[in-house]
Amino acid sequence: MDFLADDEIETAHQGIWSILIVDDEPEMHHVTTMALRDYSFQQRKLSFISAHSAAEAKSILQQQNDIALILLDVVMETDDAGLKLVRYIRDELNNHLVRIILRTGQPGQAPEQKVVQEYDINDYRSKTELTVQRLTTTITSALRAYLAISQLEQLNQTLEAKVAARTRQLEAANAKLKQSLAELEAGEKAGKQVQFKLLPPAHWDWHAFRFEHQLHPSDYMSGDFVDYFAIDDKHCGFYIADVSGHGVASAFVTVYLKRFISSQLARFRQQQSRLILEPAALLNALNKELLKEGIGKYIALFYGVLDRANQQLTFANAGAFPWPLLQPQDQAAHWLELKSTPAGMFDAVKYQDSQIDFTPGTAMQLCSDGLLDLLPGETTEQKLDLLQQHGVTELAQLFTDFKIDVSQSLPDDLTVLRVHCPGDANER
Repeated sequence: MDFLADDEIETAHQGIWSILIVDDEPEMHHVTTMALRDYSFQQRKLSFISAHSAAEAKSILQQQNDIALILLDVVMETDDAGLKLVRYIRDELNNHLVRIILRTGQPGQAPEQKVVQEYDINDYRSKTELTVQRLTTTITSALRAYLAISQLEQLNQTLEAKVAARTRQLEAANAKLKQSLAELEAGEKAGKQVQFKLLPPAHWDWHAFRFEHQLHPSDYMSGDFVDYFAIDDKHCGFYIADVSGHGVASAFVTVYLKRFISSQLARFRQQQSRLILEPAALLNALNKELLKEGIGKYIALFYGVLDRANQQLTFANAGAFPWPLLQPQDQAAHWLELKSTPAGMFDAVKYQDSQIDFTPGTAMQLCSDGLLDLLPGETTEQKLDLLQQHGVTELAQLFTDFKIDVSQSLPDDLTVLRVHCPGDANER
C-alpha cells in the first residue's frame, strides 16, 4: 500500500519474495523459474524453493514461515495430494497469510468450481493457460494481496508502531487496543470491542465547533464508521462511512479506512502530503487504493474539512446517502444533494469538492441509510421529507422524537453524526 513506509514491512528476508513451487514434474520447476527470472514486484526479486511432493512441501512449510506464495500442483503422489496440502496449510499450520495458486494439468481431475468453493485457495489455473504474461499477472495479483494482508496483520500485532504519527489521543487508544487485538480471534464480541475503541469520543468540542455521534451495529461488528479529528490548529476533518455488506468482513474494511485516513494525517504532519486537507483528492486516492488492492468491498463516504478561520466547510461525497442535512441559523433544514458513486466501484470516477459557509448557528446532520429503515413512511422520499421537516437536533432528541430503540435488534447498521457551530457563545 502506498501509504505505508517501506521500513514498516518486516519479513524474514528483506529484499526478496519467497515462492514455493510444489510439483512432481521437474520441467514445471524449470519453466516457472525461467519465465520469472527477471520478474520483480516493488523492487524485490523472487526467491524460489522447490518441492517435488506434498510431503516435501509440508516439511519446508513447517520450517519456513516467510513464504509469500505457493504454486501448487493438484495431482502428485496421489490424485488429491495438492488439495490435502491446502487443508494442511490452512487448518493444521493455521497459515492463512500465504497465497495459494493451484496449477493443474488435469482440470477434470479437480473441477474448478468445486475446488474454489471447498478449498481456501486464491486462484486456480490450468498449466496450459499460464503463459508468461498470464503467469506474471497472476503472481503480481497474489503478491499484492499478500502484502496487503501482511500489513493489516502487522497492524493487529503492533498497531501503535504503524500509526505512530497519529494524534496523542489515538496513540493512547492504540496502546489500549494492543491486548484487545491479540484476542480478536476469540470471536466477534472481541472484534466489536476493538472496532468501537477506534471510534472518536461520542462528544467532542473543537474551538467553536461541536461534534457528536451515535453508532449502533446490526450485528456484533459494524460496516459503518465515523470519525472526527484535529488536523492542525486551523482545520479539523470528519467523515461518515458505510461499507457494503455487514459483519466482520465489512468491519475489517472500516479498519482499513481508519488506517488510510490516519496515514494521510501522519503524512500531512510530516509535511509529505496535503491530501488530508483536500476532500475530493483524498477520495480519489482512496478509490484507487481500493481498486488496486481488490478488496471486493466499496465504501459510501462523506469527508469534510472545517476551516475555523474562514468559517467554511470544504467537502466531497463518495456515494454517501442520505445526503447531508444542513440547517443554517434561523432557517429551515435542506438537503445537500450530492449524487456520486461509492469509492472502490469504478476506476474512472472523479470526485469533486464543494464548499459552504459554516457560520455560527449552522448545524449539519449525516447518517447512514440504516436510519431510514427505522422511520415511518412507505417510500424513501417520504422518510427524507420527515427528516427534513424535523430539522437538525441533538441526536438524543432525534432518537426520542422518532421512537428509535437501539437496544432492539436493528435491520441495518445505524450511524448518525451531527456537527454544530453554536450561535450563542453561552452554548459553546
